[in-house]
Amino acid sequence: MPTKTAKRNSPFEIAREALGHVGKFQTPPTPSVYEVWYRYVEGVDDIIANLSHAVEDVNAVSVDMLEQLHKQYCANIEDTNTDLSDNLASEMTSLQSILESQMNAGKQLGSELDEACVTLQEAPATAQSIAECAQKMLTSSNTMQDQIRNLQTQLQASQSKVEALQTELNESRAAVMTDPLTNLGNRRHFDLHIRQSLLLAKTESRCSFLLLVDLDHFKHINDTFGHDCGDKVIMYVASQLTHLCPDSSISRLGGDEFAIILRSDDYAEATDTAAEIRQYFASTPLKLSGSGEDLGKIELSIGGARLRKNDDGQSWFVRADKLLYQAKNAGRNSVMLEHSR
Repeated sequence: MPTKTAKRNSPFEIAREALGHVGKFQTPPTPSVYEVWYRYVEGVDDIIANLSHAVEDVNAVSVDMLEQLHKQYCANIEDTNTDLSDNLASEMTSLQSILESQMNAGKQLGSELDEACVTLQEAPATAQSIAECAQKMLTSSNTMQDQIRNLQTQLQASQSKVEALQTELNESRAAVMTDPLTNLGNRRHFDLHIRQSLLLAKTESRCSFLLLVDLDHFKHINDTFGHDCGDKVIMYVASQLTHLCPDSSISRLGGDEFAIILRSDDYAEATDTAAEIRQYFASTPLKLSGSGEDLGKIELSIGGARLRKNDDGQSWFVRADKLLYQAKNAGRNSVMLEHSR
């Protein structure tokens, strides 16, 4: 698994080391590239997880990779969401104003009709007064109809804007939580679903199993076949995990590590799922596309922890991570799940 860099306290030290990475990897010191290196040295976990396996090979770090990391982890996406939210709130206010205008128009028509009726009641009705009253009521009704048609047009336009803004906001939020290589959830997605699992455990007594999955000897694949091949292996693993666990929350934590949240706290079910995952990859040989060169079978280790009543997100993750290391130390290509409740 990726090794974290030591976090620096001095911004000057961070900046100096970040510039050192810019020079070492011959990446242009553009604002976005520099910020990724700065955050890497600073100790941002998501960036460390995605870069640590690559920095071992000078040729493995590309500008495209750094730009993708900047877009996912550094770009101020929150500002985009804030702008969209503000626009949505503004349009909702406009909707409310349109509806209030329609209600006021209806009240005005009612008042004018009441006034006409009172006029007829206060004096003996004559043909002229009845005609004048009818004309006034007709004029008020026509005015009301014109107002309603105008307001309906405004209402439809405003509703369309609201729907478009809601769609854009949802897409923006989804993009923030998506790993660009695999289209799985990223660390933000993982943290969100951890919080949801904790909430479900408290409100509905629904506990879950957290499985951490790490590929064995993944560095060997990168070193032997290249990082492009390594990326394809990561994408393949992601797609198969989605197929094997269709009803679970799956995230790529970075590098070659994945997290699966099973919506079950049954030890036997979690064990069967983890064993099925390990066995599937261990029994499926892969070939390099194009050349047909044999890549061998993908071996992986899995550690799993059941959510406990006194857990928070950190304690739950730490237990699963320790079990993952136990699976690694047991010879890899193995599964370690806690049985205790």
